[in-house]
Amino acid sequence: MSDEDVKLCIYPDCGRPAVPAHPLGGPQPSFCDLEEHNALSAHLQRKRLAAVTTAAEGEADNGR
Repeated sequence: MSDEDVKLCIYPDCGRPAVPAHPLGGPQPSFCDLEEHNALSAHLQRKRLAAVTTAAEGEADNGR
């Protein structure tokens, strides 16, 4: 696998490589080796980021 083929963690703003696939087979995981980077925490972080973005856009609209 070349550097271009490295799968990155899908946790928001994480640039670490995803954990390699299990040697006995199966798909490669989508997250890195940090325990707090998992599907639930990624979902919650995306919701937090969306709320911050929405609030910032609302403040920008009120300033016009």
